[in-house]
Amino acid sequence: MALENKGQIVNADAFQVYRDLRVLTARPSIKDEKKVPHYLYGYADCFCQENMKSWLEKASSLLPTLSYPILVGGTGMYINALIYGINEMPDIPDEIRKKVYQMSAQEVRALLKGQNVFQDPQRQKRALEVFLTTGKPITYFQEQPLKKLIDADFNVILIQHDRSVIYQNIEKRLDQMIEQGALKEVDNLLKMKANGGVMKAIGVKEIAQYLNKKYSLECAKTQILLATRHYAKRQMTWFRHQIVPDLIM
Repeated sequence: MALENKGQIVNADAFQVYRDLRVLTARPSIKDEKKVPHYLYGYADCFCQENMKSWLEKASSLLPTLSYPILVGGTGMYINALIYGINEMPDIPDEIRKKVYQMSAQEVRALLKGQNVFQDPQRQKRALEVFLTTGKPITYFQEQPLKKLIDADFNVILIQHDRSVIYQNIEKRLDQMIEQGALKEVDNLLKMKANGGVMKAIGVKEIAQYLNKKYSLECAKTQILLATRHYAKRQMTWFRHQIVPDLIM
């Protein structure tokens, strides 16, 4: 599509923004990037905690400058927020963010007692950051009208495959990643003492365990496959319920 229409591909994947993990996040190859213009890939370093707000600001500024932008990626929250808008959230002071980061999940839940929040520990920490900053529960901000950052019409194409085919492709791709240097990528992150969002990418923790001789390579691969299949299942469910496609392929 991009070649036929002289279009530009724009990344909407939360982990493909990191430059130090091309192979393990399945970023487009250098060869593919030379065929058509690619944007918002690999712009964050391994110490950066990139987030949706930052990506949205970049994407909403970039898209109007392109002649035929094609947004590609699997981070549904990013795509949903760009199309439909976001709840405006308060800026969190660094001292509060650091304080909450150091808390245990039990401490966070205790301070959020009585608030209706998600069960996910990371979301609970986010809710506590908002509460400590403003004195209001995160639900107060989530119930406010959505704010669109860009005035544009989107044609949404949802690509669906049978789950068995997806799982086969995941296994095949993992073998290719290992052959193409995924182990070396993670080793480099560990040597640099990386501590940014890139360390949360599926496969980093598992390969690190292998490199530290706590897992065999086969064990690491098994854990990566399980995590990736679980993510793919949640991803498919999310898109079915949260995005209204114009076309399903």
